[in-house]
Parts: sequence; C-alpha cells; structure tokens
Amino acid sequence: MALQENLPYRLNNEFRGYLVNNFKTLNQDRQFLIDKVQEHEQKKQTTKEIEHNNQLLSNVLNILNGRINNQIYGASKNSSAEVKDIRVDMEGSAHDIAQDRLNQDFSKIGATATRADDTSQKHEEQIEESAYYQEIDYVSGRKYDTSYKIVYIPHKDSDGNLIKLKKGLAGRPNQIEPQTTRNFASEVGATFASNASTGSTTNKKLHGQQIYEGQILDSIKSDEYDEIGKRWTLAIDDENNMTAFEPHITAKEIKDKGYNTTFSGFGPLIMGGKPVYKEGDYSDNSEQLNPRTAIAQLPNKDILIFSCDGRVKSQGLYQRGMKLGEVIDTLYDHYGEIEFAYNLDGGGSTSSVLRSKMLNKPTDNSNKSERKVLDFIYFGKDQLQPRDVDIQNAYKDIGEVRSFTQFLYGLIGILNTFESNELRMTRYNDYTGLVAMDGDEPKKKFYMEPGGFRFWDYGTGSTWFRVTEDDMQLHNRLLSKNFSAPDTVNNCNNLNTGGTYVVPKTATGSPYKNESSSVITQYNVTYADLDDATTAFQTAVPFARSTNYKMKRRSYSNGKWSDWFEV
Repeated sequence: MALQENLPYRLNNEFRGYLVNNFKTLNQDRQFLIDKVQEHEQKKQTTKEIEHNNQLLSNVLNILNGRINNQIYGASKNSSAEVKDIRVDMEGSAHDIAQDRLNQDFSKIGATATRADDTSQKHEEQIEESAYYQEIDYVSGRKYDTSYKIVYIPHKDSDGNLIKLKKGLAGRPNQIEPQTTRNFASEVGATFASNASTGSTTNKKLHGQQIYEGQILDSIKSDEYDEIGKRWTLAIDDENNMTAFEPHITAKEIKDKGYNTTFSGFGPLIMGGKPVYKEGDYSDNSEQLNPRTAIAQLPNKDILIFSCDGRVKSQGLYQRGMKLGEVIDTLYDHYGEIEFAYNLDGGGSTSSVLRSKMLNKPTDNSNKSERKVLDFIYFGKDQLQPRDVDIQNAYKDIGEVRSFTQFLYGLIGILNTFESNELRMTRYNDYTGLVAMDGDEPKKKFYMEPGGFRFWDYGTGSTWFRVTEDDMQLHNRLLSKNFSAPDTVNNCNNLNTGGTYVVPKTATGSPYKNESSSVITQYNVTYADLDDATTAFQTAVPFARSTNYKMKRRSYSNGKWSDWFEV
C-alpha cells in the first residue's frame, strides 16, 4: 500500500510540504525495490523449467536417480521377465530400453501435473476475484448541518487495469424509460452508480449535448429550454480524463475532439486545479440549499463522486443541504489537490449507490422513495462466472432491505414534524390516544373515546379538559352554555348545565308564568353538574317591557328550587 501523497491543505502548509516530499521519496524507493524483485523473479529458473534433450531436467534427474537400482526384482523373482516388462509404458507401447519407457511415462506424468497446477491456479485466481471492484470505497462526513459521502474510485485496479467510467442509460439510446439508480445498478451489476445529467422525464429526453458510446443522442437544447443556455457540458475521454465545454460547443464538436462520453449537469466547479465557480453561475438554485451530486478528479486521475443530503427538516433528522461553494469547500477538506470538479444534477435526483447500498437519503415522496432519472455514471466489471451473479443477487437483496429502511426513515421524518395531512390509528377503544413521553415516563395523553375526547395529565392524575356530545369540562367543571342564540327550554326546573337559556312563558318553572317569556342564567356554584351541586341559583330577565315586570332570582338547595323572588 503506497503512502498517500495528496494531503489536505488544512494542515500547516510548510509541514504539509515536508510530508508530501518525504512520502514521494519513500514511494519511489519502494517502487524501485518492487521492480527489482519482479525482474529477478522473471529471470529466475528452477530445474522444473530447464529442459535437456526435450525432457524437463527435473524428470531426467529423477530417472538417473532411479537407475541406481539397476537390478529389478518383482513378485516373481524373475529378473529377465521383470526387465522385459519394464520396457512397456503406461499406454502399452514397448520401448527398446527401459530408460526410454520411463522417460515417456515421466514426461506424460509431468505434463498432466502441470495442467492440474495451471487449472488449480486459475480457479484460485477466480475465487480471489470479486464481482465488484473492491478498490472503490467512500468516506462519510457532516458539515453545514448536512451529511455527505465522497466515493473514491482509483484510476486503476489492483492488477493495473483501468477502472473505466461508463455512461448508462435508462433504456436504449433515444428510447429512454426513467429508472431509479438502484435498479439500474442492479441490472448492470455495477459496483457504483450515481445519477448524472439533467433531463425531462415527461419528454423522456436528456438535456444539452449528449454523447453515449460515441453516438450523439437526440436531446433537449437551449432553443426548447432557455436554462440549458447557461450550462456547460462534461466530457470524458477513453482514459477517464475529464474536461468541461462551454454551452455553445456542440456535441459534434466535442466528439471531433476525441470524446465519446458526455453528461449535461450544470457546470465546472474546479478546472486546472483552481476553483472557477462564481456565486450565481449556471442556475438560480446554485446558491440555494439542496441535495447535491458532483464529480471530481485528482491529479493522478483518481475520481471522486460527491453526494450530500438536504431538504429534511425533521428534528433529529435535519439535513440542511449545501450551496455549490460549500460543496467545493467540503471536497478540499478531504483532498489537498483537486484537478477538476463538475456539478451534476442534484436535488431529488441525487442518488449514490455502492454495491447496492444507497449512500444518501432520497427526498422524493416525503423522503420515502427514490426518483427515477434518465442516465447514470457508473463503474462495474464484466461478469466473469455464474458465481458473480449470485454475489450480485445477494447484494441486491441487501439493497432491497436498505430501500425499505429508507422508506421507514421517511416515515419517521414525517411523524417527527407532522407533515402528513392525516395520522391514522387502527385500534379504537376507550383508551385510544397520543402520549407525550419524557424518556420512559409518560407526561400527557390525548384520549379519543366513543363518547368524546379528553386531555389527561399524568402529573396531577386528572383530566384537564373533556369534550362530549353535550358539553365541555375544564378541570372537572362543566363549562356553561353561553351562546349568542341561547337554547330554548320548556322546563327550567331540570337544567343540569349552567348557562343562558330562553324560557317561554308557558314553560314549567317559568319566572313569569303565562305572562312573559324570559332569558334565565343558571350558575351551578359548587360543582359541574346540578345533581352534585349543594347550591345553585338562576336569574331571570323578562322580555316584556313594563315596570310591572322586574328581574327575578331563585336558589337551589336540598334537592329543589325555591320560589322566584324579585331582585
């Protein structure tokens, strides 16, 4: 494992320079020793590899050692017969002398052993190989109140072969059907995949200048969508070298320059090792807080894929999102030198999948599901053997479990902020309700009962508020019925609830019997219900406008009402 030379700039610059120079020198010396060992191993020969008279020297030595026993005795103790039999090889052919027969048999045995060794070595190498690039890894972090992942893709694998960046399409060229990144990665067996270009899922077309495997695709241009006129094109050559072309450069011009793969995101963040993004470039949302996807390249051609969360405001799950300048800052936190970086499609399209694991938190459907997109950046091996399919299917199953976990994450986010229009509980009885907890200790509960609902306080062990079909209570005291249009009653002797009522002159207990209707007000002095009150009283105001009718009052005691008295 070589020493990491691309140290972050947050180290003291002078100290960083010393470390980088020392690490480079150590890496060079280490590589020199490795080259010398490999050169020696290539030139080294053993007796198993040297030939003599078209025979492996090891075989000849074995034959010579065997000739020491020049007298051969078998079970018959007949030397002549044994010597004659020994000239017949394992396939039944007779040789003039025993040495020729032995040489023939030993040569065949040696060839068979060599084939067996080669086959064993081949199988061992295949077992060691994986269906995925194990060299691809990622780091996690949190900055600006936002969680992020940076996937690291080395330029070459452990065997020295290019880990090729590929463009994937949801469907076939010019026949695109939107698809989630996770499903695409599963279909192609990708080690890593992410969303890439902007596009219109309604029209099923990508934006901007699009080249796929050297083929120029039909896509939406700036004459159909003005915003594309502000966006640069990301171009990648066959060795993964990246650059960006200004909006007016066409796909044909890009292809003529030797680029067979392009993506249309928004624009470059870093070019030639220096930040080039200026506030407000490319889009109005560049300075807004959003989930982001960006691709970057180090001077040694290693690739980074950045993704961050956002648009989640639930307490405990808060994901603020980032501006483009903050994406650049976060990349520099981890890597001291970045040659190139480009802002891809983001927002709800952001999706980063490594070995079937979704690294970021999708935001569609209230953070419960992934958005379907039109194209992808991905890295993946060709399947080598049926075992690889089994491995990929196992990772796919793990990915499905993680997808369900993502759905639950979204549900938790909704419950945490009550963003849902409706919260349903399927069990309904006298104790159905919502409980507020302080750790394991219940504090308050909102009951929903067949006869009404109430608010319970665990600290006082009492109902603070209750509503039924007929009345409302506060701390077990019935609230009086005082309406702008009071209820009309025909018997004012059995009013249970305090409040204001209209009493016709014909009503039982009327204060102005057969003379005038009135409005009476009842007060239950000591308790909510009249039956439980030790005293109550009523006051009456006549409707009749005459000095002959004055206000009256009466009281309730010992289970009955007194007569009416003028006030």
